[in-house]
Amino acid sequence: MSILFLRRNKQKFFTTFPYSFFVTDFSNYDRNVFLVKLDRMIDRGALLSRYSRASELDIRDVYRKEFSGNEKKGEDFYRRVFVEYGDESIAELVTAQVAVQNVSNIASKIMEELRVGLSFLEKSSRYVRYDRKSSGRYPFMDAETAGITGPNAADYEQYCNDLFDFYSRNYEAAQNFFKRKFPLDGMLFSEGPSTMKISDAGEMERKTMEKSYNSAVRARALDDLRFLLPGSTLTNIGISGNGRSFINLIQKLQSTGLPEAVKLASELYSELSTELPELLKSAVSDHGKELISYMSGLANFSAQPDFDVTAQPQTVTLLESDDRRKALVRSLSIYEFSCGYGDLQTLMLSNGEMQDHMLGEKIRRLADMRENRRHKLHRAFESVWYLFQINTNYGAFRDLQRHRFISIVRKPLTALYGYDTPDLFQDSGEFHELMQRGKELWKAIVKKDGPMIAQYSVPYAYRYPVSAYLNLRELTFFCELRATPQAHYDLRRIASDMYGAVKSVHPELSSLLKFVDTSDYALGRLKSEHMKERKLRDINENVEKM
Repeated sequence: MSILFLRRNKQKFFTTFPYSFFVTDFSNYDRNVFLVKLDRMIDRGALLSRYSRASELDIRDVYRKEFSGNEKKGEDFYRRVFVEYGDESIAELVTAQVAVQNVSNIASKIMEELRVGLSFLEKSSRYVRYDRKSSGRYPFMDAETAGITGPNAADYEQYCNDLFDFYSRNYEAAQNFFKRKFPLDGMLFSEGPSTMKISDAGEMERKTMEKSYNSAVRARALDDLRFLLPGSTLTNIGISGNGRSFINLIQKLQSTGLPEAVKLASELYSELSTELPELLKSAVSDHGKELISYMSGLANFSAQPDFDVTAQPQTVTLLESDDRRKALVRSLSIYEFSCGYGDLQTLMLSNGEMQDHMLGEKIRRLADMRENRRHKLHRAFESVWYLFQINTNYGAFRDLQRHRFISIVRKPLTALYGYDTPDLFQDSGEFHELMQRGKELWKAIVKKDGPMIAQYSVPYAYRYPVSAYLNLRELTFFCELRATPQAHYDLRRIASDMYGAVKSVHPELSSLLKFVDTSDYALGRLKSEHMKERKLRDINENVEKM
């Protein structure tokens, strides 16, 4: 008797054999915590959805009564409940994992704007070389797929090839540049609480230091080289999420009108329909089409860009924030409320009568409890807010966007606000010439095909102003994480500037940000690379001893 037959017919054997023998659709049959292991995701979601209406205490009993042997049960359930009755929440119980390859960094950023229900993991531009050709082409979106027409198409193809050629020619030169700037014999390596130079290390440790140094130099070189990459650079993304969010993703891509994004929406719909039948129909239903039309109207409300706009040189500007005293009283009162002290209104009145130094002392006691940056602030501090304009290059924006609890509002990528020049290219006339060519090409494509299509031609070096609205809890997480030595230097600068702005308006609350590292580092990734090489060395030594 085959396993498949047992699975389909195990219900009639339950009285003869113990449950543990048939653990195929669930990880166990006798405990209150178990994995649902049905083959199809739509059946898993449909079964879990029955929790809201089933009278049985055990969902496994529901499975035996309603699902076992009924291959259409999951699809029928979603057709009836989701499509006919519009109960969208049950779509969150169906999940899928999708790989999206050879998508541009324009479309990928549109996808990654969805902050709830989807998790993204994207190919890095900090640790991966981007000058490798495939089928004779550098990794950038071709003009036809991007929607670039007329004479601009050939100019665009030539420009992108020139950017990647310059990237490739400078790959080895970049590493040599940083080896001269930060020579190995001058580097300090961590040795427990102290540091040492390579000249003081033994032979085995010297090899470890050399490997970590070379890795850190390579990472630093790629940090500077990525300024050359155009928005059309191809990337790969892994996406894991629930059905409801995939529906939203398809609709968002459709609403942009961007040819690549619309094609992606169609491909996602086609692939996910095999995994989530019935459910995805909501994305293109009459209701879904109305929503796409509305979203499209919002996205295309703005007029053409003003070519004479004045660039904003400041990287971080704090535009608005909570009143200092109100922020103190409100956040502390909510925190104390969570501890069980009285009602919130009474707490706010009593804290409102305290002097600033007394409130500040309460904050300091909370700050003392944090021993490292992984000790997150209490949720009470989500009640304190800040509005920033962050004006950094597009390469750094890509990292900023990964913080999905920051509400970021942005416009199409342009060449209007100037560009950043990394250390590697400070004295390079060719770099500046390429940037100027990019601006002229961007203008030409805007006039012919519009600002959305023109984004593909803009290099990462160009500055990109966005608004960022966030609370103190998320700001603390962002600033402390992105100020670590291994973070990209542009993100370290943003984190440091945001921290400084908060200190100026909320001196008491800023004491909670204990782990913002504002020090300068020669090679930021050196310490983390050294730790990695040591761990690898220790693992190899242990394997050899076995």
